[in-house]
Amino acid sequence: MAEEKKPWDQGSFDQKMKDSLNELSSLRMELQNLLVKFGMRALKQYQAARNYPLRSYEIARLVKYEVENAIHDVSEKDSIDAIVKQTRIEWEKEHKVGE
Repeated sequence: MAEEKKPWDQGSFDQKMKDSLNELSSLRMELQNLLVKFGMRALKQYQAARNYPLRSYEIARLVKYEVENAIHDVSEKDSIDAIVKQTRIEWEKEHKVGE
């Protein structure tokens, strides 16, 4: 049976776009908070090996290095492929594809 086309609803579309922008902002904050955790992990590791506090320039350098490495790791083909696969599975669960 062919799916019935719904009439265009500009108001509904505009609301979905606003909601999507809010969701994107929220996801960006979650990602930033996650990257802060990566930075904190690195600082704790380096601090554990020293008996004097990290200097400001060391903190900046270590966090920058850690964040760049995390971004690089998740940008690798295998990581992207795994993200695509997991997203597809979640989408299919949510939309019960195949039923």
